[in-house]
Amino acid sequence: MKLKYNIIALFAALFFYTGVSAQDTDKKTLDLSFLLGFNFGATAPMPIPAEVREINSYNPKINPQIGLNIVYNLTDKWGVGTGLTLDWKGMRVTDHVKYMYTSVTLADGGDKLTGYFVGKNKTNVDMTYLTVPVYATYTFNPKWQARLGIYAAKTLSSTFDGSVNDGYIRIDSPVGQKQEITGDGATFDFSDDTRDYDFGLLGGAEFRLNNRIGFYGSLSWGLMPYFYSGSNPIKFKLRNTYGTIGITYRLSK
Repeated sequence: MKLKYNIIALFAALFFYTGVSAQDTDKKTLDLSFLLGFNFGATAPMPIPAEVREINSYNPKINPQIGLNIVYNLTDKWGVGTGLTLDWKGMRVTDHVKYMYTSVTLADGGDKLTGYFVGKNKTNVDMTYLTVPVYATYTFNPKWQARLGIYAAKTLSSTFDGSVNDGYIRIDSPVGQKQEITGDGATFDFSDDTRDYDFGLLGGAEFRLNNRIGFYGSLSWGLMPYFYSGSNPIKFKLRNTYGTIGITYRLSK
């Protein structure tokens, strides 16, 4: 709770500072914008591995983004930008897997089993990041601007859990002892194995409706595996791939 209030205070201070600074800023040199949007995407392997035989349902959740952007215009066309955003990301997915390596805890007996699961898998992912983007901008005309760069993010919270059922697990190896998983099924929670930072590529564009209001869209592609390599609880690597759409409010005219 203390962290939440510290983050709110940080954004309030930045908003006040940039708002005051914007009053004395040459519009041809520096653009300051407040942004509010929504993230949607997946924390998933690319390409989809053979263990995932069928995706039955996908829920991208409601994942807000709030922050500030600062663009320094080098010329009429080119500029460099950075900022600070608070990003919520997450999803729910239900799929059918075959011989997926995992560790689960039986709902009825509490025994933990590690091996290769065949059956239905439900996964829930929730994350909160403090993100700093760094990018180049190219302005096509007064309405359109493109952006391309990188981002670095600090993980503030991360949850990766779920359940499996209607199947069985082979202990230790694909031909190991067979344990049926039916009824209430079994659960897993790998939240403690998730990486405490993220890094990747980003690209996007902004459309200016007028001097103050604009709309933006972007795509971020994580380069870092979601789990630490030494403690990856599954055999394939997951990465964050999320799109963002939203609205901007320019603080400098």
